[in-house]
Amino acid sequence: MFGFDQMIWPQAIGIGIDTIEHADFLTTEQKRDILYNNAARFLRLSKQEIARDHAR
Repeated sequence: MFGFDQMIWPQAIGIGIDTIEHADFLTTEQKRDILYNNAARFLRLSKQEIARDHAR
């Protein structure tokens, strides 16, 4: 699950996300898990809530 607590350099959040998105050793599914799916499971989002997020 992606997390970030470095607020001294908030622009580093984008750098972290970009690093994950361009990591050749991660599959597309692993990237989705890190950036969304693991948090959705942790927060117990319903299928409707997930669909609403994806529609944005």
